[in-house]
Amino acid sequence: MFFSDCQMSEIPDDGFSDRVMQALPALPETGTAMSLVKRQRLEHLWTAACVVAGIIIAVVCQGWEQIQGWLFSMKIDFLLSGSRVLTHVADSIAHSQNLLMVLAGFVVLIMVWGYNELADARQ
Repeated sequence: MFFSDCQMSEIPDDGFSDRVMQALPALPETGTAMSLVKRQRLEHLWTAACVVAGIIIAVVCQGWEQIQGWLFSMKIDFLLSGSRVLTHVADSIAHSQNLLMVLAGFVVLIMVWGYNELADARQ
């Protein structure tokens, strides 16, 4: 609704776009069933070759061990940062002024939500 108000039907260019499109070379006709089957076969062969190459590279470079180490370090970092965040939030809320600000923020959010619901109901 918002974007449809600003929509322009066409930009005047004195037929320039049409002339450019007519000057482009035509695509070659590849509608035969044999060429389609051949192209799909080559696509599948290329996909299989890439998968095999990826597996070989992962085995040679010990990829699974590297992925396990990365996931383990990521889990440890997540747990440590999560505990720091919870500690910080608990310390912040413990002060009475911060608690009042959090409550005021919730009240404002509820008021905005209610206003949006009323505005949607009117339409």
